[in-house]
Amino acid sequence: MLMEIAGIIVVLMALRTLISQDRSERMLYLNAMSFGIAALIALYIGTSFGAIIAITYFVASTISSNAIAYSIGRVKNEIILDD
Repeated sequence: MLMEIAGIIVVLMALRTLISQDRSERMLYLNAMSFGIAALIALYIGTSFGAIIAITYFVASTISSNAIAYSIGRVKNEIILDD
C-alpha cells in the first residue's frame, strides 16, 4: 500500500514538473520526486542495504538539485552586455 502511494506521488510530481512554467516550482517538484524515489527504493528492497541505497540516492539527488538551483540563481543575476 505504501509503495503505491509513493508511486502515485512520484507520478503526480513528474506531471507537475512538466506542466509548471516557473523554474523554482520545477525544482520543488523535482525535489519531491527525489524523496518519493528514495522511499520507493527503501520500500522495494526492504533490507538494511536498501536503506543505504535509498540514503545514497537521496543525498546525491539533493546535491544535484542544489547545484542546479545555484546555477539558475547565478544566471538570473548575470549582467549581459550587448555591443
